[in-house]
Amino acid sequence: MKRAMVTMFVALATLGGTVLAQSAAPAPTYSDPVVQRRADQRAANAAYDKGVKAARAERDKKVSATVDAAVAEAKANGKDPLVARRDARARAMRETKPEFDAQVKALAAERRAALDAAAKNAKPATK
Repeated sequence: MKRAMVTMFVALATLGGTVLAQSAAPAPTYSDPVVQRRADQRAANAAYDKGVKAARAERDKKVSATVDAAVAEAKANGKDPLVARRDARARAMRETKPEFDAQVKALAAERRAALDAAAKNAKPATK
């Protein structure tokens, strides 16, 4: 019984060690230009998505602050808070659109530059 337990613990430790070693390995680098280009494209797209999410979250914070203030004011004045919310949201979205569009345009330009660089660097050598 003890021998079986020891064998089981040794086997689990061995498997656990190999799994840990595999997860700690650095990302492989490929010599294939197509694979490199696609990896660079994925990285550029991920950076763009992350930036757009951050810009959208920032815009949503501003809009919700404006909407909350408008609803509180409407309740204090005895007006309909739903109408105030709708109007305040539309107005806040219009007011924050130019800034948001500028941020997204800058992110898109960065992404386009990264995609162009990836395509240029990954071109295979011609004979």
